[in-house]
Amino acid sequence: MMIQFYKPTIKRRDMDSVLQTMVDEKIGPGERGRAFVQLFCETVKATSAVAFRTYPDCLVDALRLMGAKEGTVVAVSPLSPAIYRTVIKSVGAKMVMVDIDKESCCPDEALVAQSGADILLLYENCGTIPAKYNEQTTFVEKCDYSSVKVIEDISESIGSCVKDEAYAGGVGNIVVCAFEEDSVVSAAGGAVMAVRGEYVNELRGRRPSKYLRMPDLNAALGMVQLSNMDDNAEKRRDILKVYQQSLAKTRHKQFGLSLLDFTSNACAFAVQLDSKPDESIKFAAKHDVPVKMAFADCLLKDFDGDPFQDTRIAASHYYRTVELPLYPFLRSSEIDGISKVVAHLP
Repeated sequence: MMIQFYKPTIKRRDMDSVLQTMVDEKIGPGERGRAFVQLFCETVKATSAVAFRTYPDCLVDALRLMGAKEGTVVAVSPLSPAIYRTVIKSVGAKMVMVDIDKESCCPDEALVAQSGADILLLYENCGTIPAKYNEQTTFVEKCDYSSVKVIEDISESIGSCVKDEAYAGGVGNIVVCAFEEDSVVSAAGGAVMAVRGEYVNELRGRRPSKYLRMPDLNAALGMVQLSNMDDNAEKRRDILKVYQQSLAKTRHKQFGLSLLDFTSNACAFAVQLDSKPDESIKFAAKHDVPVKMAFADCLLKDFDGDPFQDTRIAASHYYRTVELPLYPFLRSSEIDGISKVVAHLP
């Protein structure tokens, strides 16, 4: 039987939290939503936040809060979710794709500065974060995006860090995070926008409609999931280590940051293949292991031109990087089967 590609990490305590919200007859936007955003602020070291019913609404509000309007140029990684194109267009801004750095897999600093962008909508794929090793100081430091204002999307990177030097959510003036069913932390839908610095007072002066704010039912689940984020990440990291040992036997490489002190949230196991993806997908399927293209729903999906012309590094990942199952509820026999497939990927 084919292994399930993804399974939500929902436990009894998560169900009890949601049930209690129903018993209390407080299911719309309210107290639990406020508690959830406070916990999120503590997690990303932000000052204030608001929770939305949908991820697109959250992104639109973040762009507007940062001043995006007709004529604003927004830089993005080509590997960002395809929904970015719709969201940026909805506020009248112009989107420009910037190639990624081969080490961090985040937008290249120099290319961002050269793009003429006003805002960087920074998506951090597969648990990676914008960090780099400084050979002169021998320290790890955050990538320098000081030429633009930054909205940092940590939907896939929340919890990742490099000691105290860099962490998911540490670069953006505004930080957003989706909490969908298959997100690192799930609220069964919705997203949060957190702010710091100059945006705090402006956010506090705004009050999104009840039709835009996250209901307490979702927030209740999100709170428990966010509280257990580190424990779940530790379980995923244990599985990831097994996969990495198998991958070391091949000519393929893992996608993402590989600094010595980097602690990934292990939200995904993405592999850049040195072969045709179809071959690996068919091989894995014969052994009941599902493998999918890692960036099938990114901005390059509907790109009209030649992606290798200006976004060569991102394009190579788009066409060659695949993803395998990685979640805490995988059984030992399933982990063993997947690791064997990884070790023999064609």
